[in-house]
Amino acid sequence: MRNAPPGYECPFCDIARTLPSPAPESAVVLVDDNVFALVPTHHYAGIKGNCLVIPRSHYENVLDIPDNLGIDFFRATRHLAHAMRNAFGCEGISTRQHNGPAGNQDVWHYHLHVFPRYSNDGLHAGQRVPYATEERIELAARLRAALL
Repeated sequence: MRNAPPGYECPFCDIARTLPSPAPESAVVLVDDNVFALVPTHHYAGIKGNCLVIPRSHYENVLDIPDNLGIDFFRATRHLAHAMRNAFGCEGISTRQHNGPAGNQDVWHYHLHVFPRYSNDGLHAGQRVPYATEERIELAARLRAALL
């Protein structure tokens, strides 16, 4: 499954090149050797503090990602789940992942969505709403502080 158009410039690869560690004025929440997590450019249904877990190397979709990265994704997701509970007092956590155009993938670099959840929050029916840059940075700072 190859869906990226010719000449595609991957925004996640651009971010990965700027790492190794999250800067205080960044939307990046955590970084390790193989993956990083950030607050994305938008949220759904007013549920703020969602994150993406992204491999530092480029893999277009779930069919490409190597098995050995599974532990890195699980560890990062678990750390984010604890941070979301500590920072936002959420009642649950949801994850989702999209592959290909029919699967609603819109960035051609594998990534896993992690959402703080609340009773009757309407996540799945909610509108996609952009964050203000300052809001992303503030949420990422709260999550970074809650990772400790």
